[in-house]
Amino acid sequence: MLEASDNGGRPQPFPLRRFRHDAMACTFELALVCDDAAYAEQAARAAFTEIDRVERELSRFIPTSDIARINALKPGGSLRIGIEAVECLQLAARICADTNGAFDVSYARREAPLELDPKRRRVRAHAEGVRVDLGGIGKGYAIDQVLQILGDWSVDAGLIQSGQSSVFALGAPPGFKHWSIALRDPVNHAEPLKRVSLRNAALSGSGRKLHGDHIIDPRSGQPVDDRLGAWALAPSAALSDALSTAFMIMSPDEVASFCQEHSEVSALLLIQTDDYRKLLRFGPGLTPDKE
Repeated sequence: MLEASDNGGRPQPFPLRRFRHDAMACTFELALVCDDAAYAEQAARAAFTEIDRVERELSRFIPTSDIARINALKPGGSLRIGIEAVECLQLAARICADTNGAFDVSYARREAPLELDPKRRRVRAHAEGVRVDLGGIGKGYAIDQVLQILGDWSVDAGLIQSGQSSVFALGAPPGFKHWSIALRDPVNHAEPLKRVSLRNAALSGSGRKLHGDHIIDPRSGQPVDDRLGAWALAPSAALSDALSTAFMIMSPDEVASFCQEHSEVSALLLIQTDDYRKLLRFGPGLTPDKE
């Protein structure tokens, strides 16, 4: 859904060090502006170590992770969890409320299956068969943690990307005002749908290629068949990751209202009608890349 580049394919007058690492069922990529290649490699290794640590805490497929342990709880059972799981569950609960249930990490259970006590970092199960899946927010959260690592290494410009779904544009390339991000057409990848400018912000995309031809609204159980793709711009990658999923389900009016109420968020929706496709833009942040 996303393709990050240094400056829209124009000549690159600065050192850009690229690194790749497989984790969380995707490939994370770093493109760091750094004169010293060895130093950039050390920073990348530290970043990838952090991604692996986050995965061990958040993956429901790792039996010792906090999420797997939550999913094993019996009704009335409780356990203490790490700060990573607490932060993701808090953010997920807030987004679920703000989107009227369009984003839900607990498989759209009508009753609240979990009680979270952030101060004590404890979770209690109230229902049988609790199933939490942070797949719609975990990769973005990992990107946000990498930003902290890169800050510790004094890297102030680069791109951090998880697969083709989320990217954070850190700073800007030397001599440029922003990074150039191509939005892939979710149906035809031969040409970018458009390019947008990004600086110190996250952009995430969702589409039918990722979610299947029949996207189900968890609030109604009914399919959403007019949406080809959705993109969300936000201050953090965890937030943009979750919102791009929600925007695949929410109506254009709902997305417009959300962006009006959350001025830090912008959205693009690619709508399929009977006769043509239409790209809708909400919020001020997703401007075309003209430089």
